[in-house]
Amino acid sequence: MSSTSPRLFGTSGIRGHTSRVNTDISLNLGRSLGTMLEGPGVVGVGTDARTSGPVLLNSFRAGLLSTGVDVVSLGICPMPAVAFYSTLPGVLASVIITASHNPPTDNGFKFFREGREFIRTEEAAIETAVARHEYRSQKWLSVGTVAVCDIRMTYLRNAERFLVTRGRTASGMDVLVDSANGAASDYTPHLLRNLGFRPVTINAHPDGHFPGRLPEPSPQNLQQTMTLAAETKMPLTVCHDGDGDRVAVIDEEGRFVDQNRVIALFARDEVERQNGGTVVASIDTSSVIDDVIRPLGGVVVRVPLGSLQEFLVLRNGTAVAFASEPWKPIFAAYGYWMDGVVGAARVAQMVDEDGSGSTVRLFSSIPEYPVLREQIPCPDHLKPDFMRLVRGSLISQVTLIDQINDSDGIRIDRSDGSYVLVRVSGTEPKARVYIGARTRDTLDRLAQTARSVMDKALEEAMHQHSSKPSP
Repeated sequence: MSSTSPRLFGTSGIRGHTSRVNTDISLNLGRSLGTMLEGPGVVGVGTDARTSGPVLLNSFRAGLLSTGVDVVSLGICPMPAVAFYSTLPGVLASVIITASHNPPTDNGFKFFREGREFIRTEEAAIETAVARHEYRSQKWLSVGTVAVCDIRMTYLRNAERFLVTRGRTASGMDVLVDSANGAASDYTPHLLRNLGFRPVTINAHPDGHFPGRLPEPSPQNLQQTMTLAAETKMPLTVCHDGDGDRVAVIDEEGRFVDQNRVIALFARDEVERQNGGTVVASIDTSSVIDDVIRPLGGVVVRVPLGSLQEFLVLRNGTAVAFASEPWKPIFAAYGYWMDGVVGAARVAQMVDEDGSGSTVRLFSSIPEYPVLREQIPCPDHLKPDFMRLVRGSLISQVTLIDQINDSDGIRIDRSDGSYVLVRVSGTEPKARVYIGARTRDTLDRLAQTARSVMDKALEEAMHQHSSKPSP
């Protein structure tokens, strides 16, 4: 790999097909991490349930050991547990080998230090070492050692200590848990049971083939779970992805609760508890969060996808009450990592207490605005031209523009509370559009405009690229 190689890290760690995220890059990532770390201590490494996990684990671990760093294998465990492990005394960093919600053919890496994801400068240090092949190496007497740790009970006890400050012990309310055959399968049910709930599980054995459903907890992938929730009248259903940083909510009528409303619910609770504060949300979230938080004296700040950690680490004294990307809650009073396991338990507490056992009743106080999320294929080499063309066309065609945010793609907020965001994926060859409005008619009109703009921009980008002379 040359020093001119493209970035390894996307918006959420390193992720890709296992033909690219292979043992070679895994070994070099281990060497790079071991080279950049200083001082005595250990690095914890866990995996999700993907079939490629053990292979990548062994090569990554070998790279770390070669630099003299001691490794603690955490086994199959959710991302929040790996992040939590990095807060323990004597731990230099922790790493999970996962592709999160991506299909089973993919895998990747996510790095943590002191309870938060690596920020861009730390990612760049790893990329530089890999590109230059500059690794520390130890002689046989000084290579690292390997130990094993079952982090589950320590993580669960820590999560429970936080949650008992937020809600009472339940009295047996049923909660349907769909773990996607992922790494949270043995975590969320135990946490709920410890808090007094009666978890009923599906897709609850870790299996990297994801036989129950694809790991992304989207409405499209949760159709069978939604049907089961409706048929059984479960008071609450919570659903995870492959590594447990995400949580989706389904009500007792089998309806998927939009992620923006879930964010608004969590954020409102934390802002009320702290008598104000800042809510940090990713750029793809809707105005329902603003409409719920601002009357309470809270402030909503939007940042590019993958930049929550940068804001939290470099916030310069800003009092953060809550932070989130869709599906991925960060309870700042608990920790700076995304935690779908704690999110699942917290929404269960709120359904039990504030909703009197009804998810529908709990969310009745959160406005339900229509939203739309779509994607189109967009090869990586076309992304810069595509976004340039989209930006110009959207600004000229969208009316009632209130403000423009181009920190991640282009988001146009309109004076009627609606918005349209177009951005390219940082982990996949895709472009995505996110649209929100207070009425369906407004949403449909914006969607028609955005689709036309994106289709024409992709066609023009392809034409421009094909017209360029070959080097």
